[in-house]
Amino acid sequence: MPAVTLPSRFNRIMAIVLGVLSILAVVAAATSGDLRLLPAYPGAALLAFVAWAALWRPYVRIDGEGVTLRNVTHSVLVPWAALIQVETRYALTLRTPRHAFAAWAAPAPGFLTALRARRRDGNREAQAAGDSRLRVGDLIGTESGDAALIVRERWRALVESGGVLGGTADDITVRRRWDTVVIGGLLALTALTVWALVATS
Repeated sequence: MPAVTLPSRFNRIMAIVLGVLSILAVVAAATSGDLRLLPAYPGAALLAFVAWAALWRPYVRIDGEGVTLRNVTHSVLVPWAALIQVETRYALTLRTPRHAFAAWAAPAPGFLTALRARRRDGNREAQAAGDSRLRVGDLIGTESGDAALIVRERWRALVESGGVLGGTADDITVRRRWDTVVIGGLLALTALTVWALVATS
């Protein structure tokens, strides 16, 4: 089965908006010639970096090895054999025997998004059939619902084909990797912004 990578569409739009705002802040500071606006430069860089790290970069990746959640400061690989439950109450959340891992890139929908999603044929059919398991976060056409649907279908297919052995989840290691570049960049740009604010105050 081919790998599927799912970023947050809404978050990426917001990342572009914040990137444009950071550019406008730099242009405004540069054209004014006012040294009191010095903090705008590191501040704009911090804003753009946060937009990239927190909104553009995160994703959910589903492949033969398992499900990878790239969040803001770390990534988690949940192997298929470690998975025991898929939830969508607040975001796509993968449960293992020891921990629950939420996906930054697949949040549950807000009210307006859920309202639009309920009108989709697949969701209306499920509601008409009285599917009590259909949470707002499970709705097709939402970021959490679309990701959960793919994860559940892949997981079910692997279990049915014997690709995942039952009763082994406790023995499987979930790998977490901290993104030191992102953490270091956030700390450095924050410190630089604070220094510029103090220096010009």
